[in-house]
Amino acid sequence: MTQPIDPDEAADRRDPDTTVSEDSERNRGLQQRREAAEELRRTSLAADPSRGRRQSVFYIGAGVMLAVCALAIVLMKQAPAPVVHEEKPKIHEDAPSPGKLADTPAPQPIPVSSVASGKPMPTLSSTPGDAAADAAERAERESRRVAAEAKRRKEEEMRQARIRSAIFAPDAGGQVADVAGEEGSAGGGLASAGGGSAGGPVSAQHGQGLTDANSLFARAVADSDDAPAKATRITNRQCKIEPGYILEGHLIPRIVSDLPGAIAVMLDRDAFGEEGRIPLLPWGTRITGQPNSTVRKGQDRTFIATATAYRPDGVKIRLNSPVADQLGSAGLDGDVDNHFGQILGMSAVLSLLGAGASNVGASTSNGANSASVYRDNVQQSLAQSSQQLLGGYAAIQPTITNPQGSRVRIQVEHELDFSDYCKPASQEIE
Repeated sequence: MTQPIDPDEAADRRDPDTTVSEDSERNRGLQQRREAAEELRRTSLAADPSRGRRQSVFYIGAGVMLAVCALAIVLMKQAPAPVVHEEKPKIHEDAPSPGKLADTPAPQPIPVSSVASGKPMPTLSSTPGDAAADAAERAERESRRVAAEAKRRKEEEMRQARIRSAIFAPDAGGQVADVAGEEGSAGGGLASAGGGSAGGPVSAQHGQGLTDANSLFARAVADSDDAPAKATRITNRQCKIEPGYILEGHLIPRIVSDLPGAIAVMLDRDAFGEEGRIPLLPWGTRITGQPNSTVRKGQDRTFIATATAYRPDGVKIRLNSPVADQLGSAGLDGDVDNHFGQILGMSAVLSLLGAGASNVGASTSNGANSASVYRDNVQQSLAQSSQQLLGGYAAIQPTITNPQGSRVRIQVEHELDFSDYCKPASQEIE
């Protein structure tokens, strides 16, 4: 059998002459590669002498150009700037102005008194150098201007006085009109200062004559007294609740806006004075009020006005403040019933009756009692009845319901004084 030959042993068994020839071939190849690289280095672009000369010429030319530019800039800076001699026009103050020709007054007639007295009549000097005549003319023009200005100023003062007067009031167009015999109109005429009804006598104050709702409301809320307000100090604040204080409570009964009625609010927290720890309106205080049963179309809040607060110890006080929701908005949100079902149901029934009457008529047609005339009469009668019935249903106002136990807030609008039923802090503990 033939045994495998080890590679190392095979290498050892090779001929020494063969090994020497392989080494010489390898060395010869390396030498050739070195020579080729050296030849390439000698003939490369970096060693090209023409390229070096071109670069030298380029650098020298660039340096020369920079030097020329710098020299030109220096010479331009050192050169004197050209001086332009402009002769300013001379203004002759004494020369007559062409624009004054339009202001030259017309020649005045010669007074008869001067002719009768024999005084020499003034003559207009035709020479521009006559300073006295020019001064007199300028003085006359100045006096006329001053008189016209004074007259205009006086007229303006009289107009402002009429505007500020209580007897006059401006209309919608900004003109001044006498109020004495006129009546207010919805088209922007004059309005009653007290917020009276439209069409009544007008009594405007301080020039206020607008009739829009916002102006009437602003004048109704504003204080008509023009006297300066004087600051005062509030005493015994521990026994007083000032305007703006928030009372928290809940509704005892539910509210249905179909009919007027009374409600009650129970306070859930103690209401203290501005200073101290004395509960002026303790929890359990019952506050009476009344909701507004008049509801307009589209309204979804119930307005409630409170009347009197009754403390558990028998003390009562007038509150007269509106009820608000948890965010402080006036009124309470409720469930709204617009009664659409009743209105649509009644209109559907009446429509069916009208359609049946138009299809059912007399069986004979003779002259005046024909089927068409009978149907027309029935339709007209049903149309009139339908309008009357639907008019009543359409006038039904929405119903707003507020559930029992709704959380409410009451913002105090007037000062509440409990001085007669309040113990000072020194006597609070006995």
